[in-house]
Amino acid sequence: MNEATATATDPRLRQWRERLAARSEEALDALSAVPGVVGLVLGGSFGRGQHWPLSDLDVIVLSAGRPVAEVSADVDRCAYELSAMWGTGGVYTAVDAGRLTFDESEVRSPVDVLARMSDNRWLHGLDKIYGGQARRDDRGVAATLLDLSARWRFDQALVGRRIEAWLAIARQQLADADRLTVTDHVGAWIAIRRAATALAEVATERWGERAGSFGRYWTHFEARADRHGGGAFADQLLTAAYAKPHVAVDVPEWLAERIALSYQARLLIGEVVTTEQNARDNLLAYPGMYRARFPTAAYAWMAPLPEADPCAAIRAVRSMIG
Repeated sequence: MNEATATATDPRLRQWRERLAARSEEALDALSAVPGVVGLVLGGSFGRGQHWPLSDLDVIVLSAGRPVAEVSADVDRCAYELSAMWGTGGVYTAVDAGRLTFDESEVRSPVDVLARMSDNRWLHGLDKIYGGQARRDDRGVAATLLDLSARWRFDQALVGRRIEAWLAIARQQLADADRLTVTDHVGAWIAIRRAATALAEVATERWGERAGSFGRYWTHFEARADRHGGGAFADQLLTAAYAKPHVAVDVPEWLAERIALSYQARLLIGEVVTTEQNARDNLLAYPGMYRARFPTAAYAWMAPLPEADPCAAIRAVRSMIG
């Protein structure tokens, strides 16, 4: 599908670059006005110039003069309001901000970066901002954090710490899945697939790459695995977690709409993807997010077909940890 065809099919995809650029500036204006914010990093795919029509905006916050937790909470509220307002226009753009907030003193301190890897803000923040842009940064603190990311993100010692962290997540998710198999079928499958995602992240780290793109994760992982001779590993992992493209299932209206729009958006930017792969990527992306908002939700679309055995899946994924 070329751009003319795609935009004729769904008007919401017209001028998507201009829309995201305008929204990013609006977000930076709003977030920089939060008391205590002294700099911002525009990270993620948009910050790296690798965005697509449905990209989120990832903003990392530098603060001073207020407790980090207070600034983080205010930024998070501001980000939510921006996303909600934009959603009224027909295309929702999430603003992921607040979760990764750093005090200026942390960034300027000469303490060894590796010593901070027990703090998830540092462990995941240096990845999120990699290749990003310092914005609203009169004091240069955002640029300093970006320099740290450029120097450290693929340092082998830091990569090793990230692998350890992802393996720990995989083990914990499988333990959670064990506990939930009898009482919460959907919760067990969410945990199993989170464990599989953690193992995909381990492989990605070992290949010297980074992951991303929430709604396109598994197709991108398969392509990454093929580039590194890991196709058999990817196939085993996706089979174990029932994460391969499969027959269509009934989904709620909002998710069906997202799947259709996502497919058109992916074709629009020249991505090679099948309808089944696109549906799979979305079906695996949203159950955990939905359950976080609605803890008792247990719809059929949130788990594999009923005949799928979660206990067998747990054993299969666990066997891949080594």
